[in-house]
Amino acid sequence: MIFLSAASLLIACIHNSKVPDDALVYTVEVTGSTDTCHTDGSMDGGWQDTFEYAVSFDASSADLYMDGEPFAAGTQSGCNLTYQSVVIGADDRAAGAIKWQLTGAAKLETDASGDACVEGDTEWLGTETITVISSEDDAIVPGCTYTMSTVGDYIPPEG
Repeated sequence: MIFLSAASLLIACIHNSKVPDDALVYTVEVTGSTDTCHTDGSMDGGWQDTFEYAVSFDASSADLYMDGEPFAAGTQSGCNLTYQSVVIGADDRAAGAIKWQLTGAAKLETDASGDACVEGDTEWLGTETITVISSEDDAIVPGCTYTMSTVGDYIPPEG
């Protein structure tokens, strides 16, 4: 999917920071659920991939990393984490320039102790939505969205 692959590359170029040692780490499965951007039906079967998310906290502020690279910033209030990426631009010569932004919300447990934030055996449960901000591709309309569910498990630190 053009949106997520471009995000990894562009955010990596913007930031040179590494995941802090005290970050909480989760294996998160991301599954596409609702797509208003691809009216040709190309994403009707959904999309699914697994990433390693790390979350570093400073009071209620949070920095998120995907597979070791800066991904988004947000806030935490109790069990609830909300986050947003910067506006990301992709220049696909075949499709034209596309700018988009990801917003997310998740309930998360900060360890595998089973606190009551998320029911069941998972420690991360949420949604992410990619919103197209602008597009030079006539097939992708600004304001269209791609919504994904996120489900993950806490990875305890080694040692």
